[in-house]
Amino acid sequence: MKYDLTQLISQKVNEVEIDSILELSKDDELSRSDSYKLAPVMVTGAIKRNGRNFSLDLRYESKWIFLCGRCLDETEYIIEGEIKRSIVKERSDAEDDLVYVESAVIDLYDVIYNDIVLNLPTQVLCDDECKGLCPDCGVNLNKAACTCEDNNIDPRFEKLKNLFTD
Repeated sequence: MKYDLTQLISQKVNEVEIDSILELSKDDELSRSDSYKLAPVMVTGAIKRNGRNFSLDLRYESKWIFLCGRCLDETEYIIEGEIKRSIVKERSDAEDDLVYVESAVIDLYDVIYNDIVLNLPTQVLCDDECKGLCPDCGVNLNKAACTCEDNNIDPRFEKLKNLFTD
């Protein structure tokens, strides 16, 4: 996702509009996961001139299919975020919110990819009230009742069962 900043650098324009679709690479770590299915990412925003410097203001959104963290059913989840960064030519270790550009062309793929990775949820649920799977028989408790008996007692605690009976 490369953009030519020549017009912006030569002060012919004050802004470069960004409106594109980002296809995540099949070689990236995100595409190797079995817990979600990737979809194209809609990216909008602009690169603007701020005196001698430039600023990047992006918004991205995509609808991915995740596996529910409890019942493993597929569920849609909207991945979205906003990126605001300053664009500089010289590297500085002091700030992480800078985008470095060495020529008149800027590649925004890594900037967007890293923001998506940092904002991915650790767990997605199909519903806040998801009951999950039965740990014994594996039935989805949202769709069917479990027929397992609830008499499973840890053998280490078997003797404690009769402690409070009369």
